[in-house]
Amino acid sequence: MFVPDPSITHLSATREQVVAVIESINQPQVSVPGKAPQAVVGHLCGVRNANGTLSIYVGLHLVRTGENVVYVHDRRQLTVEEYRQVEIEGLQFLESMGFMLDNLNFRNLTPDVQEQALRRTPLFSPPRPAAPGAAAPGGGTAPADPARLARLLASF
Repeated sequence: MFVPDPSITHLSATREQVVAVIESINQPQVSVPGKAPQAVVGHLCGVRNANGTLSIYVGLHLVRTGENVVYVHDRRQLTVEEYRQVEIEGLQFLESMGFMLDNLNFRNLTPDVQEQALRRTPLFSPPRPAAPGAAAPGGGTAPADPARLARLLASF
């Protein structure tokens, strides 16, 4: 089972450590617990650990707020034999939220293309500030300044 780990905001893995990147080709509206519903990009990433085991991370990148929500499996360190089963579980987890997925076949890409893929994948970057115009949690947009509104209407 995959559960969110708030202590992980992004993955600091090198190109050599990454064994798989599977990304969503759509951005469904997802309600992540504690966050406002919004368009989300999903990724599943397999990483080789320093001790030779493997880990699988499911990342949800909240487009409007720029946050990453990273999910980890109950078994954080997997053998090669366990990896495929947990990867399938992660894919089913993402598909259950409405994601359509594409396997980048990361290990078959050239090193330059691998680096480009990691740079454009939000799960491998620290969270960015909220997009301009993003609503604050629990609130809408700020009320209009009455003086600005009066000047706008007076110009007609």
